[in-house]
Amino acid sequence: MILSYQGGGSPLHRIDPLSKLVVLLCIAVLTMRLHTSAGQALLLLAASFMARTAGGISWRRQWKAMAFLIGFAVPYFVLTLLTVPGSHTIWQFGVLHVTTEGADAAGSVTLRMFTVFLSSFVYMVTTDPGDLVTALTRRMKVPYRFAFGISMALTFLPLLQEEGRSISAAHQVRGAARPKGIKQRLGWWKVFVSAILHNAVRRIQQTAGAMEAKGFGAYPERTFLREQQPSAAGQIMAVGAVLITAALWWYIHIVNL
Repeated sequence: MILSYQGGGSPLHRIDPLSKLVVLLCIAVLTMRLHTSAGQALLLLAASFMARTAGGISWRRQWKAMAFLIGFAVPYFVLTLLTVPGSHTIWQFGVLHVTTEGADAAGSVTLRMFTVFLSSFVYMVTTDPGDLVTALTRRMKVPYRFAFGISMALTFLPLLQEEGRSISAAHQVRGAARPKGIKQRLGWWKVFVSAILHNAVRRIQQTAGAMEAKGFGAYPERTFLREQQPSAAGQIMAVGAVLITAALWWYIHIVNL
């Protein structure tokens, strides 16, 4: 399961969830602040390097996680490339023209998608949902019903992914031929998505029934099997991330990166 938490001994695994969440928000802020392809590329490389060194996530696994974004990123890149106006034309064919400004904007928005996804992917892989719920409830005083909902969302993602694999394997076992042409592909995706949604609704009903049977939400407070304490390294990392983000914000404003 690509999107599920996997235990490990990397530095990011040992840092508390809220400290990592601060770093994740700092990365999101920088992706929104940077408006050039060069700046977005540097940020993506930094996020990938952090995932490899601090999270222990191999380059191959990072690529496999981001590969599915290509289907969304390429059309978005082409659309932005052809629609953003500019004064420096580098290619033209009839009414279609590509400008330097359009190419820079297309690269920026496309790389932003990969950076946001990669940073979120690293967070999910290195963060135990149970620890996240405990930290949100104990330290942030978030109502445990809302915090548990976030945990369930993180848990359902890999379950739905596994459901998709099972459905695809079942089609192959039954001898279903590979779809050919646009019409057959659309029909296959319609059946595939419908099956996943049906299984998702069934799992949600089962989960809701189990929660109701156990009296979830009946009491104002909830006990936890283990407490989640903040780590000194995590707090230092979070403060450092905020300071670096503030410095880069000022630098970007000066040089208009």
